[in-house]
Amino acid sequence: MIALALFVVSCKKDNNGNNNGIVIKGSVSRAKHLDAKSQADNALSLSDAKKVLVFSKYYYQIYDIIDGSFSVTGQIGTGVALIFLDANNKYIGNLAAHGLNMLPLGSLSNGENTVIDLSTVTLEGNSVIPSHDPLGNEIQISEAEISRLKAIDSYYEAIAKNIDVDNDDIPDVLANKQLVIYTMFTINGGHWGTDNSVPVPTDNDHYYVNYMLEFSGGSALTFNEGNISVSGPVEGPYSDIKLWGYMKAPQCGGNRAFILSFCRENQAQQDAPWGSAFLPFKQGTYTLTLDGNRNFTLNYSSVDMQYNLVIVSPTLHTNSEGKLTSITFEYKLPDGTVINPASVLTNVMVQLSNSQYHQFYVNDKVKLTSLTGFNELKMETPVDISQLYKIDLWYDDLLGNQYDIIWR
Repeated sequence: MIALALFVVSCKKDNNGNNNGIVIKGSVSRAKHLDAKSQADNALSLSDAKKVLVFSKYYYQIYDIIDGSFSVTGQIGTGVALIFLDANNKYIGNLAAHGLNMLPLGSLSNGENTVIDLSTVTLEGNSVIPSHDPLGNEIQISEAEISRLKAIDSYYEAIAKNIDVDNDDIPDVLANKQLVIYTMFTINGGHWGTDNSVPVPTDNDHYYVNYMLEFSGGSALTFNEGNISVSGPVEGPYSDIKLWGYMKAPQCGGNRAFILSFCRENQAQQDAPWGSAFLPFKQGTYTLTLDGNRNFTLNYSSVDMQYNLVIVSPTLHTNSEGKLTSITFEYKLPDGTVINPASVLTNVMVQLSNSQYHQFYVNDKVKLTSLTGFNELKMETPVDISQLYKIDLWYDDLLGNQYDIIWR
């Protein structure tokens, strides 16, 4: 399991934002009029909005709305959602620009200095609509990429419902009790390239994939050793979910209490590149139980891997002694289409292992990002790769799901 950085902040900010992320600002419509759907589904209007909850997979922060205006920050290179709350932290609605429940902060017009002004936002049902659409403007993204994101947008609809999984009418992040649910995919990539050869990817009609369901819990959530389980979905429960592994603080990093991994294990098929077969989880409502009696209900959106699967292909470059000096990368969709990684990925981590699966190199301190660049990883000192057996290329998509592309 890979421990990734988690930043959880539950404090109030002034209207000036800060310099730690991409500034997103706007003003709230004070109109009391509610459309028919709002009347039926939501007794609140944006005139009641007092706070904005900003979140991505590992980042939560709450800001005040001051004199009808808000200025918040989102982490560059992530998919960011904005949730509007009343003074009692009741859910009013979430930002929906260009029909998306997220802002993909990957490829930006002015890089880390980009400012996104949504202008006036209004409420339609539970969708908070900006009068200025940043997609295609400050956020540089094609219509094809937007269409692909729309196909997976139910993920953010589900995550918006998970802001209060213990059902005490208070957003969990305010007490560091937040739970995040996501998918981890392990994919057989093929064989890496070298100075004199190109990568040879697996036939895209025969990708072999393992699926795992993972949970990350805020620092106030704890459990006794091993006393954890998952059941569901309520729409048609599985009988084969089992705990695969877990990591507790401080090993899991950041302000998290734990990372939990669950799988549905099956017998590996004859041509499997490894000796396990972990089946996918379907969309629905799952219950995480800690200590046998503390239940947390979460909505899970099963994102089809095809929408965010990028084949990250490595080519190894060596010096006269045969030691690794750098790795260059290509990013393609399974059909071979070259893609801008910033429109899909948040970061890339490289792990080099021998045949005993001992890792002898990992760039976990400085991952490839939109700020560092996705195209090349240079080694600080040449790395002996005479025992290299496997390369794991880990990336997070904009939704926070993890992908491990394995090259042998």
